[in-house]
Amino acid sequence: MTLLALDQLTVMRGGSAAVASASLAVGPGEVVGLIGPNGAGKTTLLRAALGLLPVAAGRSSLAALPAAARARAVAFLPQGRTIAWPVTVADLVALGRLPHGGGPGRLAAGDRAAVGRALAATGLAGLAGRIATELSGGEQARALMARALAQEAPLLLADEPVAGLDPAAQLAALATFGGLARAGRAVVVTLHDLGLAARACTRLVMMQAGRIVADGTAAEVLTDARLAAVFGIRAFRATTAAGPIVQPLEVV
Repeated sequence: MTLLALDQLTVMRGGSAAVASASLAVGPGEVVGLIGPNGAGKTTLLRAALGLLPVAAGRSSLAALPAAARARAVAFLPQGRTIAWPVTVADLVALGRLPHGGGPGRLAAGDRAAVGRALAATGLAGLAGRIATELSGGEQARALMARALAQEAPLLLADEPVAGLDPAAQLAALATFGGLARAGRAVVVTLHDLGLAARACTRLVMMQAGRIVADGTAAEVLTDARLAAVFGIRAFRATTAAGPIVQPLEVV
């Protein structure tokens, strides 16, 4: 079963390819880390996969779906973290139930259970009655993550979801993604922390200048040569009982 299939996807921007001939398939049980330097095309790839950007060539299986079916097939956690209205955290998270006919003020028992699971997964159960716009930046990020989790779609696309979170919250978020994968769902997540990506993802997809240049395990993708060529760094790499360790050391 494939939850996302991209076939030679190309997105043009300003006369050049922001994403060039990208092909990718994601199935249940995977946490796919999308990595690459700033401007590599990671966010553009996610948004084009969702049908939020026009494509010059190629195909996305998600973009081909009708809007209602797409909303049930995939949840999206964008990089921007704006909460526009002073609603409670519970009502914000309940917006994730809209594709299923629920939402603030009209939650069925199944919707309330999904909202509760999402709040618990993000450590926000005790803040459900707080006004979301009054939370700290990190708490707001977790509330938006909870909204995406409440959707309970088979696939989650998350764009830099742990940026700005403290270490414990970062690890908790990635552990939640791992739990989704073990439950038969899938996550595609963009990450800049290569150490977290290596430890938390079942598979890494590396991008450079709009192209996918590597796809495989952390050991296969994060080689000395690729770290130097793509990121311009030298890193310490080790395999331990706790998992792989990747620590950038210097610019090369």
